[in-house]
Amino acid sequence: MEQTESPSDVAAPTMMRSLEMWFLEKENAALTWGFWKPIVWAIVSIALSLLVSAVIMILSGYDPILAYTWLLYGILRQPDYVLYFATPLILTGLSVALAFKCGLFNIGAEGQVYLGSMAAAIIGYAIALPIFVHPLVCLAVGAGAGALWGFVPGLLKAYRGAHEVVTTMMLSYTAILFTQWLSTYPLREPGQVQMVPQLPQILSSAMIPKILGSHYLHLGIVLAIASVFVVDFIIKRTVLGYEMRAVGLNRDAAECAGIDPRRNMAIALGLSGALAGLAGSEEILGTYGRFIDHWSPSIGFDGITVAVLGRNHPWGCLLAAVFFGALRAGGTFMNLVARVPIEMVGVIQGLIVLFVAAPRINDWLAKNGVGYPIWIKNNPKVALPNFAALCLAAWSAVLAFGFCAVKGISTTLYVLFLVTAFLGIVAFVTTLSRRGHVLVLNSAIVALWLAIGVLDRLQFGGGTFITSVMVACVGLVISASLAWFSRRETKERRSKS
Repeated sequence: MEQTESPSDVAAPTMMRSLEMWFLEKENAALTWGFWKPIVWAIVSIALSLLVSAVIMILSGYDPILAYTWLLYGILRQPDYVLYFATPLILTGLSVALAFKCGLFNIGAEGQVYLGSMAAAIIGYAIALPIFVHPLVCLAVGAGAGALWGFVPGLLKAYRGAHEVVTTMMLSYTAILFTQWLSTYPLREPGQVQMVPQLPQILSSAMIPKILGSHYLHLGIVLAIASVFVVDFIIKRTVLGYEMRAVGLNRDAAECAGIDPRRNMAIALGLSGALAGLAGSEEILGTYGRFIDHWSPSIGFDGITVAVLGRNHPWGCLLAAVFFGALRAGGTFMNLVARVPIEMVGVIQGLIVLFVAAPRINDWLAKNGVGYPIWIKNNPKVALPNFAALCLAAWSAVLAFGFCAVKGISTTLYVLFLVTAFLGIVAFVTTLSRRGHVLVLNSAIVALWLAIGVLDRLQFGGGTFITSVMVACVGLVISASLAWFSRRETKERRSKS
């Protein structure tokens, strides 16, 4: 007699397949968000840094709209200038990122840049070689000098346990001072009196040619982009890259798996130094034409910023370097036309790093048992608007106390600023302790800033109008977020009960 399948027997495999599909969709969604999350946070960090920099400009007496307009104009008008500034930053960013992959922090890229540039300059003027061979030899020697200067702290870390942050920083200053001595005394250009010590001009056969007649951009950009491909290939497609990543994730586990962590740490810092030395070499051969004492505008230290914004990914470093190159190119116009100090570009860069590193700082504090960061990590949807309110409260207190110190301020505005400052302190303490009333206090701060802005505009000339309105607008967005998340949380609790 033929057996017939029951409905439950037919439905069971169908339900299993549905569950498998559901889990696969969830996993794919998590992977997609994991890919986009750092990109979204980098964009948010850039936007926040520009907003805070605008407030700083206003407080300093500059027009942020005019400044950012000319910043954008400078970026769009000279794209070759953007790539010119980005070229060495790509290499120094890769240098720092490659060391990070092995769990190491190469903070001495600046010294490796200087040593590589000195070695390339010496070969450039002291040895005559064919026109196509000469720059390649100079670049190779410069990269070798940087690799040697990175390999030394790698050996000290691997076999003596010396912390690489200390050794790379100390050797960085050693390299800078050593190149300064060389350019001042034994290798200084003979018969010439210069205010700044420098070596003789390198031979024309050693120069890296410019691209398409540009006054700035040279073929070093091709070398920098090629380095992105090479580093990405090494990290993802080679045994060495796999071993370095394994050591960076867990040194003890890698050693148990048969990987030599000492060897990989030494090699990682050596390759990191080679990239930094390459950055210094191509700058001398493509831009300066000779070694000049203190020629570098801190491109080694800026490489740390590039690596942080690029999340230590080769392609992220490329995009971050182009972005910072754009800031420098546009910053020139911002300085010349809007009269904003060129140092404002450094302020924007520093704020970007601060905002990008904020989640990592929060994770570190949470791991060390600090209560508020633990709450942010466990309840990000509710905690992040509260954290924004916390920052607004602190900023309101500092800003209001700063306006209180301005000479010639009216009594009415002085009282309002004083009330705002004290309310900001109360809101900060209340929000930090998570005692509730965050929405009420944030709304009160917004109302006070709006009152200050309107009163100042109508009666006292509007000196603080733009700043007050900007702070109030930010506060309104935070209040709306707090209200929306609070309502959502209440609905979820009711549905569960």
